Amino acid sequence: MIAFKGISPDMTARLGNHDGEVFRIGQKYSVEQSKTARNGYHACENPLNCLTYYDLTRDRFFKVECGGSIDEDNSERIACTEMTILEELTIAEMFAEAVRYIVRHPERDKWECRHNGVEVRRNNASASIIAIARGEDPRATIITETGQVCGYIGLIKEDDSGQLIAARSFKVDGNERKFYTWYHIADNGSVEEVD
Repeated sequence: MIAFKGISPDMTARLGNHDGEVFRIGQKYSVEQSKTARNGYHACENPLNCLTYYDLTRDRFFKVECGGSIDEDNSERIACTEMTILEELTIAEMFAEAVRYIVRHPERDKWECRHNGVEVRRNNASASIIAIARGEDPRATIITETGQVCGYIGLIKEDDSGQLIAARSFKVDGNERKFYTWYHIADNGSVEEVD
């Protein structure tokens, strides 16, 4: 099972029963038992759920492979007895994985979130780093902070029964796509500015 994990900048675990353990890309880790919030290696299916425990701008994020005995809780968090750290993800890659997750699993609960610099909401989302809106007319904007060079917008359009019609994602860099500007998916499927 592929999942996502936040790790401290120095690659040490700081939460759970593996506090202080050093992780390395490509290495497989194993323990005897897994129970969410108690023991085992923890990860999240939705990459943005990692932001409940780690900060997008300070910590590091990884795609991992979970195996062995896997225990899941109702908040999309998992614990496993075997975990391999596959690759480190940039903010842009975390964003892309988050949009993919929502599109692939539209029926899952708890996809909405708000964290430092990130907002994922029904219909309207506004944040400084990642803004993802989902609904019949999703609208999103990136609001800059001092020295910021870009942000990422995801728009996931559904019909009135919740079926996916279109999904668009793009980088906001102040040139082609502007900060402080609301975007939505037009009827022809293109991304347009909206008042």
